[in-house]
Amino acid sequence: MAQAKWIWYPGSFELYHGMLLLNRRTSSKTYANGTRKSVYYYPMWRVDGPKRNAILYKEADIDREEVIEFYSNCVDACISVDGLGYPPNSKILLKAGHHKVYVSGFKADSFPAFYIKGNVFASDRTYIVAPSDEYSGRHAGYSDLYTDISDKVECFKFRYKTVEPVSKKPINGGILFDFGKEIFGKICIDEGSENFGEVDVFLGESYEEAIDTDYSELMAHLVYKDEIISTKSMAFRYVFFKDTDKDIEIYASLEYLPLESRGAFRCDNEEINKLWDVCAYTMLLNSREGFFDGIKRDRWVWSGDAYQSYLVNYYLACDKDIVRRTTRMLRGSDPIKKHINTICDYTFLWICGIWDYYFYTGDKDFLNDIYPDMLDIMSFIEGRLGKDKMYERKSDDWVFIDWSTFDSNGPMCAEQMLLCRAYESLGKCANVIGDRSMATKCKKRVDYMIEQINLLYWNEDKGAFIDDYASGKNNVTRHANIFALLFDYTTEIRKEKIIKNVIFNKEITPITTPYFEFYELDAMCQLGNFEYFTDMLDSYWGGMLRLGATTIWEEFDPTKSGIEHYEMYGGKYEKSLCHAWGASPIYLLGKYALGVVPTKAGFESYTVTPNLISFNEIEGKVPTPQGEIYVKANKEEISVLSPIENGTLIYRGKKHKIKKDVMLTIKA
Repeated sequence: MAQAKWIWYPGSFELYHGMLLLNRRTSSKTYANGTRKSVYYYPMWRVDGPKRNAILYKEADIDREEVIEFYSNCVDACISVDGLGYPPNSKILLKAGHHKVYVSGFKADSFPAFYIKGNVFASDRTYIVAPSDEYSGRHAGYSDLYTDISDKVECFKFRYKTVEPVSKKPINGGILFDFGKEIFGKICIDEGSENFGEVDVFLGESYEEAIDTDYSELMAHLVYKDEIISTKSMAFRYVFFKDTDKDIEIYASLEYLPLESRGAFRCDNEEINKLWDVCAYTMLLNSREGFFDGIKRDRWVWSGDAYQSYLVNYYLACDKDIVRRTTRMLRGSDPIKKHINTICDYTFLWICGIWDYYFYTGDKDFLNDIYPDMLDIMSFIEGRLGKDKMYERKSDDWVFIDWSTFDSNGPMCAEQMLLCRAYESLGKCANVIGDRSMATKCKKRVDYMIEQINLLYWNEDKGAFIDDYASGKNNVTRHANIFALLFDYTTEIRKEKIIKNVIFNKEITPITTPYFEFYELDAMCQLGNFEYFTDMLDSYWGGMLRLGATTIWEEFDPTKSGIEHYEMYGGKYEKSLCHAWGASPIYLLGKYALGVVPTKAGFESYTVTPNLISFNEIEGKVPTPQGEIYVKANKEEISVLSPIENGTLIYRGKKHKIKKDVMLTIKA
C-alpha cells in the first residue's frame, strides 16, 4: 500500500491551529481591588477559522483491483465511489478500470479531515477540491506530521520531556526555582510536595521579573490539594511561589516540536560556538505550530519575523512542513481586507518568502498550490498603490520596517524597496509556474521601481537614500540604505557612498534590534566586509550573552543597564528575551563562513565558498532536502563531503567539482 496522509480542505489545518494560538495569549493585569491576574489578550488582526465542510475528489485509472479503507475525524462524512456512498470505517473494493472518488464531511468544532488506505487512491495531495467549490482544482491540504491513521489532526503533535530546576531557594517570603535557561512548558507539582492549598505563581524570563510580582508579565493561580495540577504551557526560566513556606518541589514538562537540528557550526572561538548554540536553542523554542516571534509575550506568527526564521531554518533544520504551515497561517482566508498582520512591509515579505522557500527546497508542488494566493495578495497590494504605482501609506496601514524613528509622513523609501523585492520574487515564481504574462509584468515593474527609487530618494549631498522625499526633511536612516546594498538596487559608486556615509557613520542612529541587524549583516557579508560582521557578533550578540542571556532577546541596546534591558512597549518586563529574529548568526555563518549556497532550486546545483573570516578553523554542516553538506576549513586545507551532485567548491577564484559522497580535499 502507498503511504496515506490525513488530508483536508487546503488551509483548514493551518487556520484551525492558527486560530487557537492567536487566542492563547495572556497578559497579567492589576485590577482595581489590587489583585493581579493573567487574562486573555485580544489578537491585533482578524482571526480566520477553518472551513467547516469540505469536498475533495480524485479520478484515476487502476490496472488491478485494490481495496480502499475510508476514515474521517467527523461523523458527518462520506466517501462516494463511482456514485455510490459509504460511511466512515468502510472498506470498498475497486476493480481494475476508471474510478471517481469523492470524500466529503462537516465538523462544526474544528474541520473535516480524511484518511484513505489504498494504493492509487491513498489519501495525499493528489486529491483536489471538487468542481462545485469556488476553489475547485486546488490540491488537498496535508502535513508531513500526520501520516498515521491514529493521528488526531485537532491536536498539534508536540513532544514533552521532564526538566528539573537547577536551584531552589527561599526569597521574599516565598520560594524561587531556577531552571538554568529559558524553557516553554507546563509547571508540574512533584508528588512529594506538601499540600499548599492555594498560591500565586509568578513566571519570569529574568530573575527580576519573577520576584517583582507587581509587574511580572506571566502568572498562574494554583490550587493543590490531593492531585497534581499544572498550568498551561508558558515561557519561563524562573518560577516564584509567592507567600508560602510549604515544602514544594516542581518540575517542568517541556513542550517542543521534534524539529531536528541538522545544521552545525564550530570554530576555534568558543564564544562564537556558544552563540551558535544559543541561537539554535532560541530558534527551536520558537518553532511550533508556525514560526513564533517569541514564546513569552506574543506567541503569535508575524510575517516579518517568520521571513527571517525561514532563512535560518534552511541552515539549521531545512524543515519544509513548518514553512508551509506558517505561510498558510499568515495568508488567512478570503476576502483580503488588510495587510498581513496589518503591516504593509510584512505583506511584501510574505511574497518574498515563497520564492526563497522554492529556491532552497525545490518544492514545486507547494509553489503550484500557493501561487494563486500570491496573485491574490499582489492584486490586493496593487489596489492600494498610489497613482504612480508606488506604495503610499493608507490610513489603516501599519508601516513597521523596524523599531526606529523614521520620516514617515509620505511614501517611504524602504517600503518601495520591499515592494520591488516582492515583484522580483513573484516574477521568479511566475517563470517557474510558466505564467509568462505575469513574469513580464513583474520585470517591467521592477525596472520602473528601481529607476524611481534612485530618482526620488537618492540625495547626493547626503550621499545616501533618504526616508521620504515628500517632506523635505531629507532624513537618513540605515534601513533603506541597507536594502539598497542587499538587494543591489543602486550603482557601485552609490554603494561605496552608503557604506561611508551611513554604515560607518556613527551619527546615523544604530540598529538596536536583531531583526534589522539580520539585514545589515547580510548586506555587509554579501559585500565582503566580514570584519564588520564579526565585530557585531562580539559586541551585539556577545553583549547579550555576557549579560547572562540563555536565548536571544527581541532588542538589545548596549547603552542600557540593569532592568532597563527588560523594558519595552511601556512595560517594565515586556521585552521578549527569547525572540526568533535574533537567530540570524546561524544563517550568516552557514552562508558566508561555510559558504554553502544553492545556485539552482532545491540544490540541483550549488556552490561551496568557505571563508575563515576571522577564525583559524571552521567546521559544520548545512542541511539540504537531499542530506547535509559537510565543510571543514583551516589555513592548511579545505574539505567538503556532499550527498548531492553538481556542486562546485570555489576557493581563491578556482573551481573544483564536488562528487557525490566523495570527500574533496584541497590545499588552502
